[in-house]
Amino acid sequence: MVPRSIALLGPAHPLRGGGIATYTETLAATYQKAGRRVAVFTFRYQYPKWLFPGTTQLSSEAPPAGLEIYPIIHSLLPSNWLRVAQHLQTWAPDLLLVNVWLPFFAPCLGTIVRAVQRRRPQLCSIGIVHNISPHERFPAAVALTRYILRPLDGFLALSEAVAHELRHFAPTKPFRIALHPPFEYGTAVPREEARRRLGLPAEAPIVLFFGLVRPYKGVDLLLEALPRVPVPLFTVIAGEWYIDPSPFLQRARELGIAERLRVDNRFILRNEAPLYFCAADVVVQPYRSATQSGVTPLALSYERPVIVTNVGGLAEYVEAGKTGYVVEPTPSAIADALTDFFTQNRWATFAAHLREAAHRWSWRGTVETLDALAVELFQNRQGAE
Repeated sequence: MVPRSIALLGPAHPLRGGGIATYTETLAATYQKAGRRVAVFTFRYQYPKWLFPGTTQLSSEAPPAGLEIYPIIHSLLPSNWLRVAQHLQTWAPDLLLVNVWLPFFAPCLGTIVRAVQRRRPQLCSIGIVHNISPHERFPAAVALTRYILRPLDGFLALSEAVAHELRHFAPTKPFRIALHPPFEYGTAVPREEARRRLGLPAEAPIVLFFGLVRPYKGVDLLLEALPRVPVPLFTVIAGEWYIDPSPFLQRARELGIAERLRVDNRFILRNEAPLYFCAADVVVQPYRSATQSGVTPLALSYERPVIVTNVGGLAEYVEAGKTGYVVEPTPSAIADALTDFFTQNRWATFAAHLREAAHRWSWRGTVETLDALAVELFQNRQGAE
């Protein structure tokens, strides 16, 4: 049967709308538009301060209109996990969707899933797997990952790269793959208007790095690449830094690119995101490692070509030579792609392909994929009985 009532576990408002929180909210809203009963069970306490390097975990934006959100989970309080399970039992979903992204949350979410399954043995549970391996080292990561995956009945992997790792941890359980759709941040604006509103140069060739800055995202590789490009590029790094930016800014001065570098070191609100993408000529993701990224489909949805490194699932979104470039994570490879794009007028070549790619992935398609997996799981359960 297609599930009619769906509960989601994971970050959401009033937590700040990072990638996974926005994914959770958008997926819930899509179910709601399809006429389903849906609720999100999120955190009232998520990260301890030592694990969160940002300025605040709380959102300054209005809550998503019309969504039923319960901020009741405390990530470090086992007695709370049992109360959350009781709340879920009372809410009585047909399907429980659990975000899987960081081993730190495995004890909390894994215990909640087990407790609610004891109360509702007929409940079907699917893990939405953003990451299997954490981007940075985490103690006992493998054991914790097994703990969160073991009670789940099936999985939705957000890239083939994630699915490959998932097969190692849960080789016998059903799964589907649905690439991350673009977030619905707002309509595009003309490039000239976007640049004017952001105070960016009207005519300069502009490169954009968008999102939280963390060690694995390779901002240093991008900076080292820029002086090798025979075009005076203007580069925008838009997103809060989870590392000290001082050494990077000092390196930019040493490379002679500081005057053509703008760093907006803050969390970029959803209504601002379209301006950054529409102002840019190309979006660069110089990651050293990755699973997948919401930035890639978001850039393509605004018809902006991307330069991604050949790590994780980033390349799964890109048609090389049509919607962007897939390169090795080195300054020289990134510089070669930038040089080719700006000196060979690739915008004209890419334009038609980008228009097509802008509509390739949809949230409705993700819901349909989850429905198909849920039906399979329900049928397997009935067959076993």
